[in-house]
Amino acid sequence: MAGSVVVRRLTGLKEREMAPNGNNANFFLSEHVTFIQHHLPGLDAGSYDLLIQQKRADDKGTKIGEDLSRKYKFAVKGDRFAMSVPSDIYAVFPPNNAAGEFKTVLPHVVFTKKTYPWIRYPNNEEPTAGLKPGETVDKEVPTWLTILLFDEDDGLSPDPQLMTTNDLFPAQLGPNLVSYFADDNDKNLNYGEQRTDPVRVLDIPLTLFWKLAPSLNDLNYMAHARQVSLLPKTTMQGISDIGEPLGDFSIVFGNRLPQAGKRSYAFLVSLEGLENYLPDNDGNPKPAVAGNANKSLRLAVLKNWQFDSLIDSPAAFVNAVQRLNNRKLDDPAPASLTTLQLPHYSGPNEIVRRALQMGYAPLNHNLRTGEKTVSWYRGPLVPYQINKSRISLPLGSPDQATIFDPTTGMFDVSYAIAWTLGRQLALQDAGFSTALYEWKKGVDLEVIRNIENNLLKEKFGSLLQLVPRAFMLEATATQKPNVRKAFRRTTLELLLKSDRGDD
Repeated sequence: MAGSVVVRRLTGLKEREMAPNGNNANFFLSEHVTFIQHHLPGLDAGSYDLLIQQKRADDKGTKIGEDLSRKYKFAVKGDRFAMSVPSDIYAVFPPNNAAGEFKTVLPHVVFTKKTYPWIRYPNNEEPTAGLKPGETVDKEVPTWLTILLFDEDDGLSPDPQLMTTNDLFPAQLGPNLVSYFADDNDKNLNYGEQRTDPVRVLDIPLTLFWKLAPSLNDLNYMAHARQVSLLPKTTMQGISDIGEPLGDFSIVFGNRLPQAGKRSYAFLVSLEGLENYLPDNDGNPKPAVAGNANKSLRLAVLKNWQFDSLIDSPAAFVNAVQRLNNRKLDDPAPASLTTLQLPHYSGPNEIVRRALQMGYAPLNHNLRTGEKTVSWYRGPLVPYQINKSRISLPLGSPDQATIFDPTTGMFDVSYAIAWTLGRQLALQDAGFSTALYEWKKGVDLEVIRNIENNLLKEKFGSLLQLVPRAFMLEATATQKPNVRKAFRRTTLELLLKSDRGDD
């Protein structure tokens, strides 16, 4: 079956009528993120039977001989109870062992494979059965993955147990556990799977699972895909270094917010075929399994990590700013000074004191001449209005943005550094840097062409006047090789006649 590419919405800058160079595709490439409903794989992971038949008949439709047929078996392999390629997970958020204000963040996993969340399904029956090859699906399709989030109060072990696939079968579970398989038949295993395959598992009481797990309907909305531009991003091995301008990622996220002030434990688990054990839309157990309330559910863990969700995290930006000004977040007194600055200056130099209050910092400066000095630098954020520009645009180099203060004998390199930083950010964008290179090359060629024309006019102006003007215009305007050759041949003949003194 073909994957659906249904665009939910676009975010980012509003589209403009026309890009400066007329190339809208490249112009908008780095300005939006496309959210996609799902990317369904051509075939779900599993085993398949392929039957090929050939029937023969004459012109009248009379059957000739016996029908020919062949049966084949093949399998589409895909992760089921463990990650075969750990790098298929590009990132998790919040990051592992991170500490911050995550109480408003749903944990999520980013996959480099755009079809990963839909290679299997949690339903008892295939949700896209009967789909024809090449046909897209404009309906919600549930993901087989979810992120279960626990904290210290839930009483679960933060580390999965290392077992084997054999420990998912009923004979190994005992009376108080249930899992993916309803019986001990090896037909439950997919092609290439063995009972001895290592699996990390989490045993969770069903009463807790029903409180936290998403319903089947929730799983329709707990995974999506995103298409983003890779041009302005730093190099990502195996992703942005393969020459593709766009990257396709898929995202699976959980449905529980971290508890502030607690350590949280996130588990990416498989829900394949567990439709009966999922809670209904009201969070209640389904009647078919409600009698198992005293049992636990064994789930395969594909990824787990942990993080701390702090209360009024000191890692937040506002806290960093307050600390730079020797203030606390809950300080009720109004801030008398809000500029980011170096520690308090107690020296006698009034100019230095005022510069530091304005956010300037003295930095070592290596001049182009090899000399060393100290220059002032200030960041781009100031708590006061700047009414007059101190530099004139455009600038050809950072040196033109360097300001010399004769009262102190020091340079102010703030604008020069801003110019350099802006250039580096611009050149990091492959679309911009390529367009800039093409423009510069075009300007150089135009300059060379003008110089050549001026030299020809100066040296051979009288001879060129002998060439019929209409023919000359046609030769310079057309791209036909035969016309260009004729023009060059005529010009050469005139030059030879001039050398011989012919009329």
